[in-house]
Amino acid sequence: MERILSVLAVLFILSSCKKDKVPVPILEEPSKWEVIAGNYKVYDTLGTYLYDMKIVHVPNEQESTVDSLRFENFDGEFTFTWKQPTASNLPNLYMVFGYHDTLYDSQSKRWKILFDDTDPVYNNVLVDDTIRMNFGKTNINYYIEDLTPYFQCDCIQVAVKQ
Repeated sequence: MERILSVLAVLFILSSCKKDKVPVPILEEPSKWEVIAGNYKVYDTLGTYLYDMKIVHVPNEQESTVDSLRFENFDGEFTFTWKQPTASNLPNLYMVFGYHDTLYDSQSKRWKILFDDTDPVYNNVLVDDTIRMNFGKTNINYYIEDLTPYFQCDCIQVAVKQ
């Protein structure tokens, strides 16, 4: 009987000892703009390398739900910033390049960049590490004054995050 009481006492003592709970730090998930931001290699649809591009997340100090993305070396020659939409019905990693009526390239020539989201495949959404980009580019308003050949493109490119 004494032996049974000893075993029960030991079991009671062992079961009453618990490890101290260590608080597990909660890691905040990055915002979708922080996920999109990074360095990209851009290719045409046949896989030919075109240029490097950088997308930078620009937080809005006044309103935490509306941020911007800065596209550096977009299409190999433009840098601009555009406020991103926050509508909940859009795909999670969807981005807008914007409408730029007068945008200067690296040689100070003027262009018009037009955002296009009508293509179901090339729809400006980050999927895994790839953005299938779709945008329009033209110099129709400026080519005579800028002394450059007329150019118009419904551009489709693939950006792969590095």
